[in-house]
Amino acid sequence: MSGEIYIRPSRDVRTNYAEVSALCKKHPVAVTVNGREDCVMMSHEQYNALQAEMAQLTKKVELYAALAAAEEDIRAGRVYPAEEAFGEIAAELKKGGFGSEKN
Repeated sequence: MSGEIYIRPSRDVRTNYAEVSALCKKHPVAVTVNGREDCVMMSHEQYNALQAEMAQLTKKVELYAALAAAEEDIRAGRVYPAEEAFGEIAAELKKGGFGSEKN
């Protein structure tokens, strides 16, 4: 989806829906009421692509936040050897920890 957006008055949506719908399949369409932008119409395919892109960006932001927190832990000295961490995880797994139903 390119950054181009068409602008159409709301009366076109009522009277020329097929034409506006065809435009929406190529570009988002800003619908105006009394000369002011009121809403934006787009194809279902464009909407789904936009939602998928937003979901990916959300996941990236969450990952970056976790990495930033990890970096802060390292700078603050809140670290310990991996062998110790893995040992704690193994002990929890043996006793049924970490979300198992045995808790």
